Amino acid sequence: MATADPAQAADTVQPDGRRGILLMLVGLLLFSILNGVVKAQTELFPVVQIMFFRNFFAMVPLGIVILFVTRRRSLRTRLPHWHLLHAALMSGGIGLIFAGYELLPLADATAINFASPLIITALSAPLLGERVGWVKWAAVAVGFAGVMFMVQPSGDVIRAGAVYSLGGTILAAFGTLVARHLSKHDSTMTIVFLFMALSSAMVIPLLPSVWVTPTPLQVAGLIAMGLASGGAQYMTTRALFHAPAATIAPMNYSKMIWALLIGFFAFGDWPGPVVLAGSALVLASTWVVYRSEGHGEGRPKPPPA
Repeated sequence: MATADPAQAADTVQPDGRRGILLMLVGLLLFSILNGVVKAQTELFPVVQIMFFRNFFAMVPLGIVILFVTRRRSLRTRLPHWHLLHAALMSGGIGLIFAGYELLPLADATAINFASPLIITALSAPLLGERVGWVKWAAVAVGFAGVMFMVQPSGDVIRAGAVYSLGGTILAAFGTLVARHLSKHDSTMTIVFLFMALSSAMVIPLLPSVWVTPTPLQVAGLIAMGLASGGAQYMTTRALFHAPAATIAPMNYSKMIWALLIGFFAFGDWPGPVVLAGSALVLASTWVVYRSEGHGEGRPKPPPA
């Protein structure tokens, strides 16, 4: 069994399932806002270029935290191959999901992406050895039903965009499971920083063939997106330190809630009764998991010292 990273071993914080849930919810809120920005940028720039700015400049706030806050100058790890696998899975997943949003109606793409919690919950037991009780399975099912109420997919999804979205969802789900495994051995900062660095390096060879020169204002927007992504990525990865993957998975459904709130406050769009009913199911599934975690179900053991 691999030993903990020195940075993680120095972390005296004990895993707290509820804290993990709250971190994931806030991180998903930030990502929901960023996804709206990304969708607008796909009309101007290729996905590969957006991914590069998103990941490369996310390292800036992370580097500042490493140098001046945690004062951990080393990002050493005994699991380099796992980090490489994590970066490859998440990079491929993000790229395919972005491509799916370009080609599919938003409702269809969203419906496909929400298969991720089901995949994570189903595989967290055999691959990670985590306990997945009936309460979490029920929460996943109820949350998925709520999402179907809200997005009302057209059913016409056998298209290239659907293949991209489904492929990206599967890769990202496996990437989340790898991140959960890494969180038991390395610090959150190590996982996130190495992901951003490796992912940036992976897309650099593709940039010359697709590069679109942005204006100064567009450069500022792309950089700002990357800076914000660093904070959001840290929160969602830190959540996996505190809670099992099956606990975190249903929280992904909350992205629909954030989308509804952003649409209302930013654009004045008031959802209809069907969407509100679906939102209630999503909120109920999230609350059930939060309550069950408070009673200790599936609470992870602290990482080895």
